[in-house]
Amino acid sequence: MAEQYTDIENFDNKEQDSRKVVVIVVFAFLFGVNGFLLWQFFDKKTHLEEVSKTLDSTVAERDAISAELKKMKDEYEKINQENAGLQSQLSAKDEEIKSKIAEIQRLVNSGDAAQLRKAREELSQLKAMNQNYVVQVDSMKKVNEDLNEQNLSLNETLTTEKGKVESLTQENSLLANKVAVGSVLRTMDVTATSVRYKSNGKESEMTKASKVQKIKICFMVLENHVVDKGSKDIFIRVISPDGAVLTTTQETFMYNSQATLFTVKDSFDYNNEKTNVCIYFDKGSQYSKGKYSIELYSGGTQIGSTSLSLK
Repeated sequence: MAEQYTDIENFDNKEQDSRKVVVIVVFAFLFGVNGFLLWQFFDKKTHLEEVSKTLDSTVAERDAISAELKKMKDEYEKINQENAGLQSQLSAKDEEIKSKIAEIQRLVNSGDAAQLRKAREELSQLKAMNQNYVVQVDSMKKVNEDLNEQNLSLNETLTTEKGKVESLTQENSLLANKVAVGSVLRTMDVTATSVRYKSNGKESEMTKASKVQKIKICFMVLENHVVDKGSKDIFIRVISPDGAVLTTTQETFMYNSQATLFTVKDSFDYNNEKTNVCIYFDKGSQYSKGKYSIELYSGGTQIGSTSLSLK
């Protein structure tokens, strides 16, 4: 009985030892698994942190490139606006810069680190192109400014010369007017009388309309050394009391660019000296009572006038 009890106790001890071994093995396994999971956790965490840093760096680089690109675009557009007049001369360079900006923007929009590196390289090239563009613009502005100064100087000279020409033109016009005025015959002592002839052929003044045979117009042509010497035509208009021009021929002369009826035409020799002239008009029929106006013309200009009244 005592031996049986001892065997049972030994079995129990062995079973307990086996259980301890199993427990230890399980704990060791769990500890290993936990250690492995913990290692994986920290490894992934480190990797995620590196990825996050890389992503943050990529985003920051993209934002930096975008900001720098926007700044350069704004500067470029400002230069274009300030120098709109030079666009035709800079069109080729302008298109090249626009193309480069579009290419950089495409690379930035891709968001890829490799593409961003390429965008950064392209941006450096764009900076150089933009600087060269600014130098070109400044050079052309300087050339244009020089040309504008030359044009301004030429315009001032032209204005001065134009003023001289206008002054000379005015002087010539005044001289021409003086010559034109001086070339016109001048008269004085213009008189008109109505006459009747006696049986002996002598004329006597007659104011009774029914007795008048002719109207006699006398005047003195003044001295004038500007007028050419030679024969001068005189046109006389006798205007009756009813306003009609007395005429027997219906002939005209030009006055104020219009054909004008005249009463009688006569000529006299002029030698630039004072010359007395008398011209007669024979109506050929009885005169009417009233006041007659007499006008003298030569060279298309009125040179004298007078009047005559008949009873």
